[in-house]
Amino acid sequence: MVSLALFMEAMDATILNTAIPTMAKNFNVNPIDLKIALISYLLMLAIVIPISGWLADKLGAKKVFIIALTIFIIASFFCGLSSHLLELIIARSIQGIGGALTLPVGRLIIVRTFKHRQFINAMNQIVTVGAFGMMLGPVLGGIITYHFSWHWIFWINVPVGLLAIFLTKYFLKDISPVAVPPLDKIGFLLFATSLSGLMFGLSALSETILNRHISLFIILASFILILIYFWHSKDKKNPVVKISLFYNRIFQIAISGNFLSRLSFGSMPFLLPLLLQIKLHYSAQLSGIVLAPLAGGVLLAKQFSLRLLQKQGFKKYLLINTLLAGIAIWLFMLIKISTSIYIIALLTLFFGLMISLQYSGMNALAYADISTNDSGAATSIMSTVQQFSQSMGVAISALLVNYFSFGSYLKISAFTNTFFFLGFIVLSSSFVFMRLKSTDGIQMIHSDE
Repeated sequence: MVSLALFMEAMDATILNTAIPTMAKNFNVNPIDLKIALISYLLMLAIVIPISGWLADKLGAKKVFIIALTIFIIASFFCGLSSHLLELIIARSIQGIGGALTLPVGRLIIVRTFKHRQFINAMNQIVTVGAFGMMLGPVLGGIITYHFSWHWIFWINVPVGLLAIFLTKYFLKDISPVAVPPLDKIGFLLFATSLSGLMFGLSALSETILNRHISLFIILASFILILIYFWHSKDKKNPVVKISLFYNRIFQIAISGNFLSRLSFGSMPFLLPLLLQIKLHYSAQLSGIVLAPLAGGVLLAKQFSLRLLQKQGFKKYLLINTLLAGIAIWLFMLIKISTSIYIIALLTLFFGLMISLQYSGMNALAYADISTNDSGAATSIMSTVQQFSQSMGVAISALLVNYFSFGSYLKISAFTNTFFFLGFIVLSSSFVFMRLKSTDGIQMIHSDE
């Protein structure tokens, strides 16, 4: 059931990316500006994710999971009905509420069901199913956009979501609610507003219609709210975000590495369709086919990621793979109008392989030294950081492309320079992983208990 939910959301994300150029024409906006449809979804993720663990404990993970799926498929239906960009933004925001609860609560179900090495195996199986969604998304999105209408890329979520609800209701074991403290409403408001404001401000910096002074003011105000939240929550017994977990060295490393890596990884599904369709003049259908191998790399990596972790340990594994992941992004700098479609497909396959290996290591490391009682808080933090960094990646990459275009329409050189900076960001996470000890996380990969 968790796998099916991941399949639905992975397919939805990749379908939308391949349709962005076509949707931009339909809404009569700059393709870069359409990123707000992506950001609006991620904004709601940042707002709701911090309380996902609290809701799952209070109401029961199974009940929250079903509610989340219901919200997601209803919002998907209305996304498909959108006739203006504003309507799409509103529907995507509501869809984000469902997405904010679905995957974190699903991950929490896995964390509390499996332990140690079993957790890595379970997550690999789930991500493998999700990878099929990633693989199907670009192809299906391209076919639907090219032969039918982009509206159908959202409506396809409805039957998949209904099936997930049915399977969850009748086959997923109940996880009983537990006693939870009252929600820190002020803390939630401060944290959610600061994150969403920061993401919106960064996104608005690359907009062609908004004043940059307003964007910078929003970013500054968001940083101030973050500081106020830390001051507010430092003495709280039950804060929205359990800051004390950041004093755990291994968890701190996993979170920091996740943030830097996903900052670059999360921008690539946004950039590549724009490059292929706008500058290389690929159709939406061909663009989807070329991007599909990315998920093939994800599937391939899941076959041996655990064995590599067992052989190398987390520190060596992450240091080597971080280097390779940065190189994988830099290789996209070689793309020109004359580049063979097969070469581009091979690059996306290699990129998918590297990011999958990186995710497997970073995600498992985050829970290596976390107690069962803290698993819900850790899951909320992990999910928030993942979505926040990916949304920042989209905003920053859009800002870089605009900057390197030097005020003119999008250029291939703008994408090339952006890929260089994104690869550099990934490589910078190596300094984070150097803080690991050779024995860190060993119980996650060598214990069957």
